[in-house]
Amino acid sequence: MIQNHEPRNRRSAQRSSNAASASAHHSDPQHGASKEQLLRATAGAAVVAAIVLVLAILPAEYGIDPTGVGRALGLTKMAGQDGGGAFGGRVLSAQESAALADTVSKTDVAMRTDSLSVTLQPSEGVEVKVRMREGERMVFEWVSEGGPVNFDMHGEKPDAGDEFTSYWAEMQKESAAGVFVAPMDGTHGWFWRNRGEGPVTVTVRASGFFEELYEAQ
Repeated sequence: MIQNHEPRNRRSAQRSSNAASASAHHSDPQHGASKEQLLRATAGAAVVAAIVLVLAILPAEYGIDPTGVGRALGLTKMAGQDGGGAFGGRVLSAQESAALADTVSKTDVAMRTDSLSVTLQPSEGVEVKVRMREGERMVFEWVSEGGPVNFDMHGEKPDAGDEFTSYWAEMQKESAAGVFVAPMDGTHGWFWRNRGEGPVTVTVRASGFFEELYEAQ
């Protein structure tokens, strides 16, 4: 009886083993499909995250709104910008930014403030200058004591000889002030002439990005 049972047990075990192998074989395609679905889901999530970042997070957190959607949805206000800059200002359009490109100019020239006084006898002329690089700025003011003077504000390039460019000229003035932007490298300044009958003292003050303020000889 035992001998008759052994073959049947072996055949049963073999059939169980084959069934398990077949089951494992059929499960492999399902396992592969799960990996593919996972990759697709991951890629989709990354795309959605990028869209949310550009359309929502950047406008709301940093006021950066490259698409304009954040402003339309009012998200830029969440950044404390009222649709605008980091301190509550308005965000400039591309056209406005281009128009204001020269609002801030950077320089590596040290800022300085100088003043100089010169006394002109009747019919005498005196010239005071500063050295500046193209694009640098200076705020200036001059006043005359003792009477009005004729003046010419002008500049010249290095080694220009007698050639110069006149910026502002008037007669019989007792003061003048303004902001000057150097149109070129060189020296720039003022020439005053006293057409009165007594001495006149002119005092000029300048503050900005220039080299020394000096009386030309």
